[in-house]
Amino acid sequence: MKIRLAVGLLALCATPVLAADTVGISPEMWARVRAAQPTTVDLKPTPSPQPPAKLSLRECLGLTFRHNAGFRENLQQLITARRGLWVADQRAFLSASALGQREKAAGAEGAPEVSLSSDATARYEATTGGSLTAGVGTGTQETFADLASQHPSVTLSYDQPLLRGFGLASSTYERIRSARAALATQELSFYDSHQQLAQQVIGDYFSVLLAQGEVEIAQRSIDRAKQLHDINYAKFSGEGLKKPDEVWVSQVAEIDVDQARLSWERAKQDLISRQQSHRDALDGLLLDMGYVPTGTPELTTTIAHHPQEYDGAKLLPIALASSTQLGRLELSRQDALAALRIARSRRLPDVIASAGVTDLGETLNGVPVSSGWFTGVRMDVPLFDRARSESAAGAERSLSVLEQRIVAARDQVSQEVQRQIRAATSSRARIAIGEQSVMLARKNREAAQGMYDEGLSDYLRVLDADDRLVEAERSLLQEQVQYFLTTVRVRRALSEDVTEGLPE
Repeated sequence: MKIRLAVGLLALCATPVLAADTVGISPEMWARVRAAQPTTVDLKPTPSPQPPAKLSLRECLGLTFRHNAGFRENLQQLITARRGLWVADQRAFLSASALGQREKAAGAEGAPEVSLSSDATARYEATTGGSLTAGVGTGTQETFADLASQHPSVTLSYDQPLLRGFGLASSTYERIRSARAALATQELSFYDSHQQLAQQVIGDYFSVLLAQGEVEIAQRSIDRAKQLHDINYAKFSGEGLKKPDEVWVSQVAEIDVDQARLSWERAKQDLISRQQSHRDALDGLLLDMGYVPTGTPELTTTIAHHPQEYDGAKLLPIALASSTQLGRLELSRQDALAALRIARSRRLPDVIASAGVTDLGETLNGVPVSSGWFTGVRMDVPLFDRARSESAAGAERSLSVLEQRIVAARDQVSQEVQRQIRAATSSRARIAIGEQSVMLARKNREAAQGMYDEGLSDYLRVLDADDRLVEAERSLLQEQVQYFLTTVRVRRALSEDVTEGLPE
């Protein structure tokens, strides 16, 4: 009888728990979320290392995820959520106790009395709300030898709520479901923080490349300004142009030489500012990576423009099915539904069915004399309880507000995808215009230089043409960097992993 009862009760306990981490997001997206999580985590503090001599964009990302101090907090939260599920999923509870004492009542004669006892209990909680409890006890004895020789008392019982706290509203089910939802939410948050940090590093890396490119443009501008100054100075002074004992007549005025020198000095000033911006950008990148902001590592990844078309009609469903924001809101909706389900359950009568067998350990000539069984139903009917009614009404209101937030979040995701696609399209068009502008500016500069060399125009036209070339080159470089960063933002809007498919 005991074996059949135990098998039947264990069968009732085997109720599957709802997989909270698969709701609201496509399986492909969950695969990306899980792939971003590290297999092993070491949170021990480490000193700031020295940066390597060369750094590619991929190497920067890998080193950042290893050394960034702020990112470790996200790792710690992920580990805590995993351990929280491990704790919440415990359904078998074992306990053992022993008692030994000597006591003597006031006014009693003789030696103190000795009492010894021990017992062990095992409880298994079913996801339906029921609990199976088994206990073994020795009773109170006077010597250790009696503890082993006595027939132990045994109890086996199963309690099952029939209305309140039953099934999906049971505390055990809700504990496990809530922990699974909390882990899924933390996994999505970890993925978002992972992608946000990656986007920050990519942006800082390309900021360094942009600053480095602007330094090169400024250096070329200095070289051209110096060349123009040297030509004007030579035409003014005749140095390098006149022969010995030859009388030289200046072809330019002193103010022209001063103007050329002013343009040269201004180019030097701009170079110094660009070099400072480059150093600041590089320090920011190294700090993101958790490195000492010293040295000047060489960045091996270059700025490359690879235009691509985006179809908003095709990308929008993908964004909605992969949105981590919508996924977290859907998990919050599960929590709100669970709160409403439990609140409604608490308004019902509390009906608990119990069944079990007992053996108190009493024997007569070695034969048990106190074995038995019991069944029963315990009922608690709430007649009037404002708190329970208001709890259910409040849960309904919270659910309604959350569902409206989900609607608004879907609109926000749609708008963000469309906005980033428009930005990418606009940036791509500006790059095409910028490439044409650079080509025309170079031709204009060469033509102005040629006319000046032939004496057909003054140096001011060359200066103006050079300024326009510098502006066009700088604008094109900025647009190329901006376009790449816009494509990264498009991928973020689609919840893609921005660390994949990066340039080498």
